[in-house]
Amino acid sequence: MRAVVLGAGRIGFGVAKELSLNANDVSVVDFSAEVLKVVSERLDVKPICGHAADIEILKEAGIEEADAVIAVTPSDEVNITACQIADFMFAVETRIARVSKRSYFMNGEIFVRGRLPIDVVVSPEVEVSELVRRSISIPGATDVINCMGDLIKVIGVVCQKVAPIVDMTLKYLSTMAKDLEIAVICIRRGQDKLILPTEDDIIIAGDEVYIACRSSESVGAMKLFGYDGEWTSRIVMIGGGDMCSGIIDTISRQTELDLIIKIIEQDIRQAEFLSEKLNDVEIIHGDPLKAEVLEAAKVGEAELVISMTDDDKTNVLSCLLSKKMGTTRVSAVLNESSYADLPHALGINTILDSRLATISKILQYLRKGGIENVIEFVDGEVEVFVIEVPPNSYTIGSLTRDIVVKNEAHIAALARSGDVTLLPKNLLIEPGDKILVVAKSHCIDKLLKMFQAKPTYLS
Repeated sequence: MRAVVLGAGRIGFGVAKELSLNANDVSVVDFSAEVLKVVSERLDVKPICGHAADIEILKEAGIEEADAVIAVTPSDEVNITACQIADFMFAVETRIARVSKRSYFMNGEIFVRGRLPIDVVVSPEVEVSELVRRSISIPGATDVINCMGDLIKVIGVVCQKVAPIVDMTLKYLSTMAKDLEIAVICIRRGQDKLILPTEDDIIIAGDEVYIACRSSESVGAMKLFGYDGEWTSRIVMIGGGDMCSGIIDTISRQTELDLIIKIIEQDIRQAEFLSEKLNDVEIIHGDPLKAEVLEAAKVGEAELVISMTDDDKTNVLSCLLSKKMGTTRVSAVLNESSYADLPHALGINTILDSRLATISKILQYLRKGGIENVIEFVDGEVEVFVIEVPPNSYTIGSLTRDIVVKNEAHIAALARSGDVTLLPKNLLIEPGDKILVVAKSHCIDKLLKMFQAKPTYLS
């Protein structure tokens, strides 16, 4: 695939990295020569310095032969314009635009397919809102993804010291959890160690673990990791910007939860605006790094504090102060990759990285081909996705164990006719099977080629 990535910021760099690692022809356009120098030193891409909506610059980047344009500059207007140019002048097949301003989503359905030449609109704020909604749907979870028509949930969780599963070898897991079945699909230990586990691995307290389980068994699975299943009810949000409003809109649809929400906002005008707009939410005006402000919000009684200001340092420090004051669980939104490992080391439960969430959505659309529910985590190093086996796939008739690449990729679950098998080893793959795959990012394209349908002359 030939792709033109417009914008070399965190999202643009991440998308360009994933595409270039998988042997795609990628050009990156950015206004900063200094940023492009870093990109060209680290990635196998063609750097082009200039304005992302300049027609001559786009031509230089190879838009005339491009299969996809991914416009993720900081300017919504530039991104929208670039997609219009890509469609009208160059008939580029796939056009993706980053749009961050909430006003674009609040004034009619302007992004309905056919009104603007944009196939997918991505918004870091919207993606983080969705992350929050998913994570609070199961108490204690850092992330929750419904897969295979909600037959399976993939759940992120930090293992507690009191968890029954602590220090247990995974091959003995079934003897402890006789009434439920889970698949441990990925473990992050500390800042640097990533494990795609085998049955000989163990889980220790503090591990960030991703598991797959049947949706009906999610509460029981969480108990293995030290969570009692009580629903979150008291939430304090720090930072009352667009992201906060989006999260409130999103989680207000969680009708099964009886939520009490408070917002801390430092800007007096924004605080007054929120007070007028949100009748059922208490607004506290003040500096979230001051103890008296956090006490006024009663963070010590909250089950969850989410800090989502524009400043990463404020987000990290306010979470640490909240934790010290007794908050059960804290989540910090990160905007810069330089802080990516620090929060985990300091004991912050959940990192809401808008970059990773947005990159995952872009990659999911670009790959298409029967793929759904792409989850990218551990700074983009591992992906989890569901793929439906097409007729005449190269994999039909293969054993599920043959798809496994030790420490690189494995099959976590297989769904067939409504029945689910977790960690299947000796099943023959059939057309229409839905398979939950866990893989390191550099293996993705190789795996996808294995699942492709054979050309008709080989059928």
